[in-house]
Amino acid sequence: MQEDTRRPFRLHLPGLLKVLAEHLYSNKQVGVRELIQNAYDSCIRRAVGSGDPDYRPRVDIRIDRARHVLSISDNGSGLTAGEIDDYLATIGRSYTRELREDLGMMSREEASKLIGQFGFGFLSAFLLASDVTLTTLSVREGSSALCWRSSGDEYYEMTPGYREEPGTTIELAVKPSAAFVLQKQILVEIIQKYADFVPIPIYVDGDPFPVNLMSPPWEADDPERATLEYIERAFRISDPLCVVHLRDQVVDLGHDRATTPLRGFLFVPPASVASIQEYGDVSVYIRGMFICERERELLPPWARFVRGVVECPTLQPTASRESIHQDDTFAEVQVAIEQQLGEALNHIAREDPVVWRKIVRGHTDVIMGWAVRDNEFFEMVADIVTLRTSRGSLSIPEYVQLTDGALYYVTTELGSLQEQLLAEGHDVPVIDASRFVTTPFLEKYASWRPGIRLVRLDADESHLMRPVQEGPFDLILGYYRNHGIRARAASFSPSDVPALMMYPEDVEFIREARSAAQAGELPAPIAGLVGEYVSGLFQSEDELKGTLYVNASCPLVQRLTDALPSDPQVEAVLRLIYQVARLFAARALNAAEAIQAFSDVTGALERLVP
Repeated sequence: MQEDTRRPFRLHLPGLLKVLAEHLYSNKQVGVRELIQNAYDSCIRRAVGSGDPDYRPRVDIRIDRARHVLSISDNGSGLTAGEIDDYLATIGRSYTRELREDLGMMSREEASKLIGQFGFGFLSAFLLASDVTLTTLSVREGSSALCWRSSGDEYYEMTPGYREEPGTTIELAVKPSAAFVLQKQILVEIIQKYADFVPIPIYVDGDPFPVNLMSPPWEADDPERATLEYIERAFRISDPLCVVHLRDQVVDLGHDRATTPLRGFLFVPPASVASIQEYGDVSVYIRGMFICERERELLPPWARFVRGVVECPTLQPTASRESIHQDDTFAEVQVAIEQQLGEALNHIAREDPVVWRKIVRGHTDVIMGWAVRDNEFFEMVADIVTLRTSRGSLSIPEYVQLTDGALYYVTTELGSLQEQLLAEGHDVPVIDASRFVTTPFLEKYASWRPGIRLVRLDADESHLMRPVQEGPFDLILGYYRNHGIRARAASFSPSDVPALMMYPEDVEFIREARSAAQAGELPAPIAGLVGEYVSGLFQSEDELKGTLYVNASCPLVQRLTDALPSDPQVEAVLRLIYQVARLFAARALNAAEAIQAFSDVTGALERLVP
């Protein structure tokens, strides 16, 4: 006979309780939510089972600071001794889940009211308490009150208790690390965060009014007003640009169609700042209980300017119920939200262009970034987005009227003033494309609209400079070249500018890489690659030092054409022109070079002062 090699697992219950209670949940506040949920489910079980029209469910929470005890009481169905043994003391078995499954076969509406699912919720009491005492009286006829006690080890104690009315009271001997629940204001904020929409009243310390709303704003008599009030209360935003109310929707899944139950709202805040205050997130509720906030995956990726609240009973929470499983239902909700949001924004774009402009212009950077990725969305916003220019904010249609179809832009703030000056000298506004999303947006626009040209000023400004015969400027150019300065003559506006210093596009990167290589900060192979890269870009090392463009249209330069550079005053002027151009360019100068430039300026001025 073959020997049975199987062996049973053994459980160390205190260790298991500790792991489940302390590590299943990431936040101790969740313990309050779980216990309120148990109280709520108990009330719903009584309402479903009794059918008593006069039954008024409620939850009462009291703080006893002297004893360091928090108590949570409900007037729900209570528990019998058998139910305590079968459910409360059996980890992973959920009374509510089994009841919902039974009810689901008869009444899906009643089943959907129940929240509990995993049978772990009561363990959360040990997040907050070192000892837990539960006093309960079942609504079942002939039941007696019971008292259940546990300190989180492998044993619990059950003795006769005292309670006049059916229901359950849980007393928590609060741990020092959870003492925040004994502060009334903090406790009220926790309740409002997790149980604001729970449809039974929750009272704290005998206050005459419940602390929770008991219903979401979309179920109010005036949902528009209630939603605006809720946005101000929950999101601290008093003037959303628009609000989109969610509804049940039939979703086409390709192979099938399904109705997704959906409630809640989405809204567009007045403004956002890319990379600092992007939105694109929602708070998620399941059967009225808060699950998580800042959920980003439910919204379409382009909707980083949208916030909101989503309530869907078919979403599946994780065991800790602090996040959502990304399953088929999750995908259905994603599709439903994207369809409804897209329809609403398209309607606003068509019917309310003033609001649509406010939306696009209030979230320009975020919207441009996602418009580049989404062709349909791009077409919705392309002509409305405003760009930062040297003449203020302009849409592209407004801009191209000033430039005859060309988009002049600079990609970095560093040195951009010089390029803006050149362009404005030709009566051309300059687009500030230093934000990471602007250049791809401009490139996509140029490929989308026939006749649009892109002109990057900080890559090549030569189109704004007219070549000239350099003969008349030989003395000036010769002086600079004799001092190791690359110099050329050109004509450009404005004519008051005597000279500009132009650098290759990647000069800062190259200089930093070279400095790192010379300091031994780069491995030899990488240092070699840097050298090869530079050699491939430039014909001579002098190019990295920049080129001084002397302005042939400048009256001062014209006066200097016949002057001898050997004259001390003329030389002082030429040095000033050069160093001012370097400083104005604000590129490719380290601290030592800037100090030297200012020193030269001071020396030149001293020569000119009598």
